[in-house]
Amino acid sequence: MKQLLSLVIFLSAIVPLQVTPVAAEDKFPACSSEKVIKRLVKRFNKTEEIYWLDRGLLLNTVANPHLHNDNAFPASSINRRYCHGDAIFENGRQRRIHFLIEEDVGFAGFTWNVEYCIHGLDPWKYHDGRCRVLSQ
Repeated sequence: MKQLLSLVIFLSAIVPLQVTPVAAEDKFPACSSEKVIKRLVKRFNKTEEIYWLDRGLLLNTVANPHLHNDNAFPASSINRRYCHGDAIFENGRQRRIHFLIEEDVGFAGFTWNVEYCIHGLDPWKYHDGRCRVLSQ
């Protein structure tokens, strides 16, 4: 056992550790990032499945995603991107979507998170009446 431990220590000293760098896009993605759009679609459709079965909505994609504001609160230590776009549904209809990407607020603070609000589809006014909380 002692010899195995010595070998591991010896090998770790001579074999350089290969670290794969984290791309900036993975750390804090842009509004138009495919990962952001996929997460928005997945979260909306899952929420519809759990809470709003009677609405029968299915989000296909977000078209024209673009940055509206970067870090609306400069005193905050959390980087934020406020984005807008058009939510395109399976039935062909579209509505305005506002979404917020926050850096380092995902699982245990290791990744990014996205919050969204679609005009007319926030009956509990979680993001205010007209999605004003996310439309900074």
